[in-house]
Amino acid sequence: MESVLLMVLLVVIILIRFILWSCLSAYIDYKLSQRFPGTKKED
Repeated sequence: MESVLLMVLLVVIILIRFILWSCLSAYIDYKLSQRFPGTKKED
């Protein structure tokens, strides 16, 4: 039972870190696009 709890905790931590990282990178992109309006990425 403890191993299952540990796995769930690990998955939750990884998910939270992934969400935080994506939010942070989006925020940085927003700030950079505000500072340099001519450097917009076009995929």
